Amino acid sequence: MVRRLDPADVPLLYPLIRIALPHISMRDWIRIGRRLARSGPRVREGILVAHYGIARPPCAMATFRRGFDLYSGDTLTSDYIITLSYTQRQKIVDALIPAMETLARELGCDAIRMFSYSNRAINQDSPVRKLCSTSHITERTVRLDRNKEIVHPS
Repeated sequence: MVRRLDPADVPLLYPLIRIALPHISMRDWIRIGRRLARSGPRVREGILVAHYGIARPPCAMATFRRGFDLYSGDTLTSDYIITLSYTQRQKIVDALIPAMETLARELGCDAIRMFSYSNRAINQDSPVRKLCSTSHITERTVRLDRNKEIVHPS
């Protein structure tokens, strides 16, 4: 089951946040989560939350934001997909994709863009500890109207 972030989900998502973004405190997460849980016609960012079942706690989350790209047009971008289970990651992502497509259509987007990271490491040299990737970032953009991957010109 996948749905938009509900205010009641905010504290339940903190273990997922700590996995990927350990520099975010519970207090900061509550503030950020409340902002991302807002609803309404003008909301352009938020979080999709995946649950294994109705009464089960969250098992994954995907951030989203609506933006414009010169190549793809209006695009729904997911910068972070965080899963509780590494072994079930692909199944969870497969459940998130249709929800992202539905949301993208609701927001009037032409494409969906997702980023995935591997070899995550904490940047200890930064004054603000943050998640970084050692250049192992995969980006995939899919047009909604043709459901084909966009191949950027070389």
